[in-house]
Amino acid sequence: MPVSSARAEGRVLAGAKVAAAGIEDADDTRDPDAISVTARWLILTADVSRDFARALLPDPFEVPDRPELAAWIVEPLSDDSVGIPVGRLLAGMSCSCLLPGEQDESAFTADFLTGMPIGDEDRAPFALPALPQTTMSLVNDVGGMGFSVSSVDGEGKGMTGRVELSECGSTQTQLAPDWLVCQSWRADQGAGTGDADRRPGLIHTQWELTRLSPIVAGPAVVESAEFGSRNYDLAGSAAAFDARYGFARVTIVGRQQP
Repeated sequence: MPVSSARAEGRVLAGAKVAAAGIEDADDTRDPDAISVTARWLILTADVSRDFARALLPDPFEVPDRPELAAWIVEPLSDDSVGIPVGRLLAGMSCSCLLPGEQDESAFTADFLTGMPIGDEDRAPFALPALPQTTMSLVNDVGGMGFSVSSVDGEGKGMTGRVELSECGSTQTQLAPDWLVCQSWRADQGAGTGDADRRPGLIHTQWELTRLSPIVAGPAVVESAEFGSRNYDLAGSAAAFDARYGFARVTIVGRQQP
């Protein structure tokens, strides 16, 4: 799946052809049934070690020269086309990667989490796997924001911290890194990866992320950094986290699945 991306009119926009979805150009051809949702986003990014990225990425993904991690929390506020669950928090952890033969980086999302149950009918439009449930919070405060994503199994520390939103909102600042708009994930996150015959297929999606507000940015002070159902410990593998917060609409403009 092509993963080239371009920036236009305040949007992070995948600009390559999406042959599998029958979309010639994401900017010119719009699927009337495209799935989109308006939400507020907190995206934490950090450089990670190549060893951490290699352990996280399945075949056939390759590790880029400078792998980056994005841990994100999103709260859907309104849906434009389908019954996306509104008013509940979702979270994910994505790592930059390279698909064979591609020079532009894309994202592999290792984990999705939900703060409230989401039924099959709500996951189906996005082709999301079953989502482990945990407790989350994303709280605005004076001069910053607190966040918390609890451990799924109740044993780990989860991911908690605070964002110091030191930079004023900008209409030029980009909410998400370019590589995050082309996402891949496993069709079944719970399947084992050691047996090739049982290895789940990969979902590939291409997003259009349209900024709806100025983006504020600042450093994140992370108190504990275990994320997901596997309790990935980010503390020892990630550099300092940078944070960006704002409102944006995400639209899936292409999808390829097994």
